[in-house]
Amino acid sequence: MPKSKAFAMSTIETELANLLTTRTNLQARQAAQAVEVEQAVATRRRLLIEGGDAAAIAEAERACREIEGTAYGITDALSEIERCITEAEARIEAARVDAERERVAGGLEQNASEIEAAAASLTKTLAAVAKAHGMLAITISGAAAGQYDPAYGTASPVDIANALVLQGLVHAMPGLEVHAEINPWSLYSLRQPVEGTDPAATASGFGQRLREIAGSIRRQEIGQDLPVHHDALPDFTPASDEMQVFVISPFQYIGADRVPTMVTSPSTHLPRPVAQRAIELGVATDYQSREWQAAHQDAGLHASVRGSVGWDDCVDIEFDLAAWRRAETERQRSTWLTDQRQAA
Repeated sequence: MPKSKAFAMSTIETELANLLTTRTNLQARQAAQAVEVEQAVATRRRLLIEGGDAAAIAEAERACREIEGTAYGITDALSEIERCITEAEARIEAARVDAERERVAGGLEQNASEIEAAAASLTKTLAAVAKAHGMLAITISGAAAGQYDPAYGTASPVDIANALVLQGLVHAMPGLEVHAEINPWSLYSLRQPVEGTDPAATASGFGQRLREIAGSIRRQEIGQDLPVHHDALPDFTPASDEMQVFVISPFQYIGADRVPTMVTSPSTHLPRPVAQRAIELGVATDYQSREWQAAHQDAGLHASVRGSVGWDDCVDIEFDLAAWRRAETERQRSTWLTDQRQAA
């Protein structure tokens, strides 16, 4: 908010505070005055009923007129105070709305400049990519190009350079979702060219549109509550990779489906957190240790003894894979949200 507008807002708020204080004081006087009016009226009533002398009755009449006039004046002043309070509150609300409009419009204008600057940087980077692409194309010899894709045909150096650039972009930015045919030399290709635009020109048009919206907000042609886009959250589910373990003692754990799972095979592949827990407790190892060889020398290195082992024979490693996955998902989500807040 500009300094002059901030000063004006502060002045109105001070004025309103003074009005509220005055109203409170007048209301207190009005309450006290009501008691005095009642007393004066009661005195006049008594003198008139009792037939008091004329001088006393006249004095009572004068006192009633004076105090009733004062009470009327207080009521009239309160009415004016209420009007002034309503007006001040309306001015404060109008100033607040103006400040909010200026905040939104100023934010759009600032973002427009930031977008244009970032797009200019992108344009320079893409120019460097284009130069590297051209260098790659002239570096590849015809003899080398002939060996690039023997299954589908002979690719040209330019075709190879195009494919590497597209593949490199998708590798660096998976969310870009480029749809293009990177092997146009094949007879079976369905090539769909990607239309290109100058990022700086696009950003300039976008920035101009943002400035027009800011002007419309200031002119009160549209409201300041604009649609806001919120990114969808990524998938925080931990990877389901496995590792091989060599089982020294049969053991059990709770699987991802919440079902107790028995592990009796001399060697097997298990979800990594389960395997690491079993190794930690010494009921399994990640190599054919002496303990493992001693445990299976009679049964044979590749024999499965599951049929002869019961649940009571299995060590409970006290690991719930489903619970672990839930906790790890929440941990990754919390970490991501914290990083987003710190970057904002």
